[in-house]
Amino acid sequence: MIECSFIVPGAAAPQGSKRAIKLRTGRIALVESSARVKPYRAVVALAAQTAWGRPPVTKAVTVRLDFTFARPKSHFTGKGAIRAGAPDFPGRPDIDKLCRAVLDALTGVIYADDAQVQTLVAVKGWGLTPDTRIEICAET
Repeated sequence: MIECSFIVPGAAAPQGSKRAIKLRTGRIALVESSARVKPYRAVVALAAQTAWGRPPVTKAVTVRLDFTFARPKSHFTGKGAIRAGAPDFPGRPDIDKLCRAVLDALTGVIYADDAQVQTLVAVKGWGLTPDTRIEICAET
């Protein structure tokens, strides 16, 4: 087994839906609806390359993703306590779209194809600073 873990600083960006646009040539191109997802995937891929340091595996992979978001200022009272009505966990972005962004970024770096991910555990919650913690366990 190969195990690897790393942290990607900054807020995670969900991979939203793609929209079709017609090019001048008459061809159709699919474009990400979120402008933030491409830079986020690039940072995830770079962190993965640095931590992984070997060619992509071709066997089964287990991935754990912990998405941490900073609470907005509106969740706090003037004294720094969390307001009574503040949510216990982040609602948006959707966890499945966050996972898609990370799994796509890891393709070609950790594994050859994201279809190799046999187990996926994903959690999102509040923290002091936004980041994504990624743990990978791959068969050799």
